[in-house]
Amino acid sequence: MSWSGLLKVVSGFLVAIALLVGGGYLATQYLIAQFIAPPPKPIFPNDKPSQSTKPTATTQATSAPSPKPSPSASATPSPKPSTSYKARITLGEGLNVREQPTVEANRVGGVEYDEEVTLLEESQDKEWQRVRVESSGLEGWIRSGHTEKISEQDPQN
Repeated sequence: MSWSGLLKVVSGFLVAIALLVGGGYLATQYLIAQFIAPPPKPIFPNDKPSQSTKPTATTQATSAPSPKPSPSASATPSPKPSTSYKARITLGEGLNVREQPTVEANRVGGVEYDEEVTLLEESQDKEWQRVRVESSGLEGWIRSGHTEKISEQDPQN
């Protein structure tokens, strides 16, 4: 075998190795990109009614400007602090205290299990409760259903 033949074999071998390594690298990068991409957001059947209720709300909003007492009606529930009462947290892990009554709202603190809070008000959908933590004075919203009324404070209602 001549030197030129040996050079052809070695260069062919190196080109084949380079193609295999390059192809493997590109395939790996493609697969990693597929696994890292977030899945599409699922659409549930009950998502559509909430969208249809929004136009209904705008229809109500159109009729709402004529009866101006609606804003005063929303001001009427503000005396709920007079119906505030002391409660105790019953969830073993404690709860996050949030700025607004949504899961997406910023967390402003936390409240531990068996800690005393003053329940100030409930959201309209009864899913959230605005509380004041007795030990720190922190105010915010927690999920409903994880408090127990302290019986000594019953006369306030």
